[in-house]
Amino acid sequence: RRLDRNFENIFALAMLCAYDPAVMRVVSRQEREGGEFIRDSLNAQDQLNAFLQVAPVGSYIDRLILFDNRGLFVQAAARQYGAATDLDRIRQLPLYARFIAENLPVAQGFGDAVLPTNREHTFALLIRVRGSYYNPTEAYLYMETGLNMITGVFREFGVPPGVFAQVRETTSGGKAGAVILQNNSPITNLTTPQKGSVGYIPPDTEFPYRFRQGKQSYRLDRMELENPMLVLYNQVDVTSLTVGDRQILYTVLGAALLSLFAAIGLGLTLSANLTRPIQAIINRIHKIYEENDFSYDPEIEKTGGEIGRIGKTVNEMSGNIGRFLVRTEEHYQERKRAQIALLQTQLNPHFLYNTLDSIQWMAKIQSNPTIADFTRRLINLLRNINTRTANGEGTRITLREELRILEDYTEVMSVRFMGSFELDNRIPEAFLDCRIPKLTLQPLVENAILHGVEPSGRFVVITLTAVEDGNYLNIIVEDTGGGMSPEQLETIKTRNREPGKKPGGPSLNNIGVPNVDKELRLLYDETCGLFFESRLGEYTRVTVRILKEQENA
Repeated sequence: RRLDRNFENIFALAMLCAYDPAVMRVVSRQEREGGEFIRDSLNAQDQLNAFLQVAPVGSYIDRLILFDNRGLFVQAAARQYGAATDLDRIRQLPLYARFIAENLPVAQGFGDAVLPTNREHTFALLIRVRGSYYNPTEAYLYMETGLNMITGVFREFGVPPGVFAQVRETTSGGKAGAVILQNNSPITNLTTPQKGSVGYIPPDTEFPYRFRQGKQSYRLDRMELENPMLVLYNQVDVTSLTVGDRQILYTVLGAALLSLFAAIGLGLTLSANLTRPIQAIINRIHKIYEENDFSYDPEIEKTGGEIGRIGKTVNEMSGNIGRFLVRTEEHYQERKRAQIALLQTQLNPHFLYNTLDSIQWMAKIQSNPTIADFTRRLINLLRNINTRTANGEGTRITLREELRILEDYTEVMSVRFMGSFELDNRIPEAFLDCRIPKLTLQPLVENAILHGVEPSGRFVVITLTAVEDGNYLNIIVEDTGGGMSPEQLETIKTRNREPGKKPGGPSLNNIGVPNVDKELRLLYDETCGLFFESRLGEYTRVTVRILKEQENA
């Protein structure tokens, strides 16, 4: 893997240099003289030097030269110093001749180096460099790499001398397979390798290849690399594997087999102990969704551990689903009863509205604005109640609209109670665009009038306030009436909860305080609803807790 990675990094560095904007700019320049050409050449050289500095294989690069046939010659500062004759030597290489003759985009190979000394110790790479789209000129990038990128890996990992890499192809005209790379012998030219010596590979060999040379026995193994020009071999002297060593080997193999059988037996036992409780959980889940059986099953919790906890979770889940289905059925039955009661008591709204509208116009004709205003408010109130009844629970309006309905209701009730109460609205303007279920506050104010104003016989102030509590909005309805005892308060909270029981006392819309509480909990969550406080002879306070929802959300 390390050898393959070195070759990958070499190719990546060459492609990075070839497609760098500074390199393409100097290649595209038509004029090869003057200050701008020199400046672009220096910029390209600086960029090539920068790539060499940061590249993981930069320490292996001997030559990095950019050139063309029109005088461009840019050489990076690699391991070897450049010479004036470098360009001529590159053009004399067999690699360059094949690169030009076959019009290859990339050419690579092992062979002679440009430097006069240390020849055949190099891996060379040639790449065509294109100019810009508007000036498609062409240049060449030549990279020369020392073979220590291969032998250095051998030394780094302490590879024994029997491991060697053979070059399948050369570009110097030499015979393929004639270059052997080793840790202790970086380059060896073998013309006729002898049997038993490193590098001896008979033709048509099947691997692993075993052979003897005198009293010595050898085994030769081959491993292919991703780079097709190199193949890795390992030649091992197996003569030292004596009879004693074989006995040790047989003992180790016997112990390994016994351990394997023991592991298989233990695995089968553990598998049986794990499979049964898991299968019991699977069967329980099948009962839940196929038979709607949500009963508690203690068997799936007996195992203990993680599987027992999973069984406990399944039991809790089935119990929660069963309870949810029961609550859903109860809610459905309550809605059916409410709809039946509504059908039994429903009036023709158009007849009623037309009648009240006639009364309103008669009052205006007779110059009685009080009765006309009273009738208008009563029409608005009845329309809102009828709209909520027709649309069902959950219809939401802004708090501003809810307060208008409340204003109509209190004006109508003030006539009945001859102004014995006052509605004081202190809700901040910032909360008036929050959404609230329609006719949530009216039953509470009605309750305050019936249980606070009427029994006490004194003037009562009903105050509306609102405070923010995180993601929730608390709307408070408080009256200064006679208050309620704990028994009376419990009656108010529980009224209408028994199936089929009608609201106690007169009510405008038959909604009832308990139904408002149920509706809020169903629409939001169990933390929402109505919360009561009262002290006999002093006050009654009801807090409406809902999720804060703006009209434009």
